[in-house]
Amino acid sequence: MAEHEEMMQSPGFKDRKARLVVFGILQIILGSICVLIVPLMVFGMIAAHKNAAEDVNARAMIPGVLFYVLLAVWFIWMGIGSIKARRWARALILVSSWLWLVCGALGFVFMLRVIPNMYDKMGENGQIPKAAIIGVKCGIMAIMAVFYIIIPGLLVLFYSGRNVKATCEYRDPKVRWTDKCPLPVLGMSFISAGWAISMFWMGIYKWTIPFFGSFLSGIPGAIVILILALLLIYTAYGTYKLDMKAWWCALLVIVGWSLSTIITFSRVNIQTYYDKMGFSGQQLESMKQYGTMLGSNMNLFLGFWAVALIAYLIYIRRYFTGTQDRLRR
Repeated sequence: MAEHEEMMQSPGFKDRKARLVVFGILQIILGSICVLIVPLMVFGMIAAHKNAAEDVNARAMIPGVLFYVLLAVWFIWMGIGSIKARRWARALILVSSWLWLVCGALGFVFMLRVIPNMYDKMGENGQIPKAAIIGVKCGIMAIMAVFYIIIPGLLVLFYSGRNVKATCEYRDPKVRWTDKCPLPVLGMSFISAGWAISMFWMGIYKWTIPFFGSFLSGIPGAIVILILALLLIYTAYGTYKLDMKAWWCALLVIVGWSLSTIITFSRVNIQTYYDKMGFSGQQLESMKQYGTMLGSNMNLFLGFWAVALIAYLIYIRRYFTGTQDRLRR
């Protein structure tokens, strides 16, 4: 035992097992919160489904339920891995937290442009008392800052630590599958896999997809979505294997998708998109109030994402050398 303590406290290596346990417990708590949200959303779906006029509302909640189920599984799984100081858990948490932080920061900036005007409009319509508008906006933005930036930022800061990495490698000496791919490339693989999964959710919205100036839905939309999903699945697997063809595929998909969506939302009103997706009644009317506001920022947001993803692809290009000797953390 004394020898173990001496090794763990050797110069340049401090044992972070206790902190790994703490962060693991925090992630299990986040997963538990997601678990609690799921039945609330399911009850909402059941209540909405009882009203035939609001059946679309029930269907629209399905992606949200699936999202929180996946989040619950992910956080609890990663939390257990962190408590056990598994090197695969550290790698996956670090990659997902970086993606969470970047997506959250971009989303936060986007919402800074949308939320103030949205709630001001609600105040003008009498939906929210004008006196409460400032408090509501500040509260919403504070909550978003915590979940979009602060939490993922803390996870990135902790799990990227040299001592955390050394602790996991010492306590879990076996080479894991996450060690066979550079973490930045693993991040691209994650993006592609998540994107592919989200494509199938579009079936809930009549397979509606923007396509170079118009919206496809039904069978034509399903065919395009299936092709895109297959390309993304290939990209996810191929980038993990450091296959250069997968890198080019990822670049073509990102450029093609970005041009398609930007061209479409430049020519067609976003309200048409909602109508094609099957929204109707009160929900469509509510969207109409804020559709112009969202639509005016949509292309800016999409352009931002396209530039960020292409820059990311260019950054990880150096890892696609055909050998595994440049694996770094």
